[in-house]
Amino acid sequence: MEDGDLVPNRFGPDTRHDFHVLKDGDLFAVFPADGNLNARDAGFGEAQSKHGLFFRDTRYLSRLSATINGTGLIEIGHDARTDDVAFRSDLANSQLIDCQGTEFQDYEIHIQRDRILSDGLFDRLQFRNYGTCPAELDVVLECWADFRDIFEVRGMHTTRRGDLMPPEFGNGMIRFAYDTADGRRLTTEVRITPEPQFEAGRAHIRLSMAQKARAEITCTVRIAERTTNGSADDDPTVARHGAAGSGPPPTFDEARDAVAGRMAGRIGRTARIRTSRPSFNAWLSRSSADLAVLTSDMPTGPYPYAGIPWFSVPFGRDGLITALQTLWLDADLARGVLDFLAATQAAENNAFCDAEPGKILHEHRNGELARSNAVPFHHYYGGIDQTLLFVVLAHAHWLRTADRDHLKRLEPAIRAALDWAKTYGDCDGDGFIEYERSAETGLRNQGWKDSEDAVFHEDGTLCVSPVALIEVQGYHVAALRAAAGIFDALDARDDALALRHRADALVKQIDKAFWDDALGTYCIALDADNRPVRVSASNAGHLPLFGAALPERLDRLFDTLCGPKLRSGWGVRTVSTDAARYNPMGYHNGSVWPHDNSLIAAGAAAVGHAELARSITEELFEASCFFAEHRLPELWCGLPRDETARPVAFPSACAPQAWAAGSAFLCLRACLGISIDATAARITISNPVLPADIDWLEVSGLQVAGAHADLVFRKRGSGQAEVEVTHADAGVEIVIDEPTAIATATTA
Repeated sequence: MEDGDLVPNRFGPDTRHDFHVLKDGDLFAVFPADGNLNARDAGFGEAQSKHGLFFRDTRYLSRLSATINGTGLIEIGHDARTDDVAFRSDLANSQLIDCQGTEFQDYEIHIQRDRILSDGLFDRLQFRNYGTCPAELDVVLECWADFRDIFEVRGMHTTRRGDLMPPEFGNGMIRFAYDTADGRRLTTEVRITPEPQFEAGRAHIRLSMAQKARAEITCTVRIAERTTNGSADDDPTVARHGAAGSGPPPTFDEARDAVAGRMAGRIGRTARIRTSRPSFNAWLSRSSADLAVLTSDMPTGPYPYAGIPWFSVPFGRDGLITALQTLWLDADLARGVLDFLAATQAAENNAFCDAEPGKILHEHRNGELARSNAVPFHHYYGGIDQTLLFVVLAHAHWLRTADRDHLKRLEPAIRAALDWAKTYGDCDGDGFIEYERSAETGLRNQGWKDSEDAVFHEDGTLCVSPVALIEVQGYHVAALRAAAGIFDALDARDDALALRHRADALVKQIDKAFWDDALGTYCIALDADNRPVRVSASNAGHLPLFGAALPERLDRLFDTLCGPKLRSGWGVRTVSTDAARYNPMGYHNGSVWPHDNSLIAAGAAAVGHAELARSITEELFEASCFFAEHRLPELWCGLPRDETARPVAFPSACAPQAWAAGSAFLCLRACLGISIDATAARITISNPVLPADIDWLEVSGLQVAGAHADLVFRKRGSGQAEVEVTHADAGVEIVIDEPTAIATATTA
């Protein structure tokens, strides 16, 4: 692959097996259960191994492995804290002969390895001798830093490399350094206690342990990035945590307490739900922890990075949808997303990065290849939908918070986004939003299904852009109505009225151009010749949530979505099984994406199909029971449930992944029928149902207009739920639309 052809590889190293992660700010680590990064006996090449310590799309530590007297360690158990703050491995020795010639059999020396990330990597290895003799051990730590860009790790080849400095050893420390091609000095310092002896670049620590005695080794890895332009701390695109600060490093316990405090605050934003079913609670707890670990504290506020390991950076579309999924529980996350995207909104045309005035960011990467324009993704705008979703989220956040001052500050960005949609999004003036990449280096497809082969005709021929995707037209309808609501709030009522008229007319125009009666759904797209792309796909399932499907189409649409061609039993597939390019193992051509399903579920509930919302929620929950720690990955294969005993993982999916984690909360809001209008200080509950054999569900501390409410939902025999308001502060109104439900409120 030539440098000029470089685009993200949709695949990368396998993430399905023995895959564990920690993250703090822009820093994240990927490692196997024994904690060793790319040990010499790992069985695969280090260059494209997924393991390592990464910071801003660069691998700062590619090897960190421990051996005892020349033998490897045996992993006997591992566990991550439920809040994702720390990881523990229980290890044992292999058969060895110690430094005094004493033979130790397997499992006579126990090693507890604890690892955290907190502005650096902290590794603590605690040894205990359970043998019958004293032990004289030579523990060897081997380290290396290759400073490879994340795109290289994913399989991309490039000759654009800077200069790797020779490592330095001494004073208990190994120091690696790399000068990037764009003039930055990257450093990795590995400090080891007790102070080792260095031989041939390896750190040797001598441990003398009597029978039953203990010993400890700590390893602290701190990284730094310096530029000739000074500190980047004021850059709104840079997270607040990750790189080492000035001064001596904290102790292991101090670092753990610091990151635990940050995580506790983030988890508390969504951890407001408790149910009668422990496994369902585990799914919700894991989803809260995943969102917390992915959220970085930017100068503009919290922002959920898209996913680990390949997308641990701000993505516009992912951040916006994650914020919409969790808005009913956490308005602060949505505010952070809006403020970051407003701060990075495009102000000029730039074909290389698909930028146009008013367009909202698609992704932002800070690696060497991105900064040096070997790839266009430093500030990349090649997505067709995030600008529309920005307006949708701005209005949703206003309804959720009634923060008029914040809305007023966003007004210029909102108007610029609307101008982009009219001028650039609808470049031919036909009313539809189309995409066409500006440069060959950009993404060919620019909807959420952005792989090369994701949009194709019924005969399998790939579509040539410009392409108008069906879900994007739905987002446009919602953006016009959202903008109308915003302008009403800002006393620009003439603007609002015109936008509502445009939205109503667009719904009819969409139906005329996209509906296909033979398919029983809306076509996935219109091609460059405005011909319908006659493929049945999940994209059309987004329309009900965004108010863009005609009422008379809903029954047929949901029948199609629920039919065996699209419904796998583990969720709705991305495309129908009769599509020419259907492949259940394909990235976008037959797989199941939880965020996609959550949007379909929320739309179904919004138009009175609560049973479908519950069914989809149950399928996602049941899938979570087969993934480690109930963590839903980015996607899984769309193989039919009646042929597979469990959902089949996709080989290189991110896990954790933000909008996969957010899916649990949007699905649950859909089932509960909760909507919040802070402008009226009102919580409305419509037609609630409880999923997955849950007898009761409690939502505590639900905030609206400065007040709090506690709700309990209890299942009735019919499958619907009755609602009890167990607490409500004065000033908040709670409306229950289900006429047979009960409402007994204790008002403070």
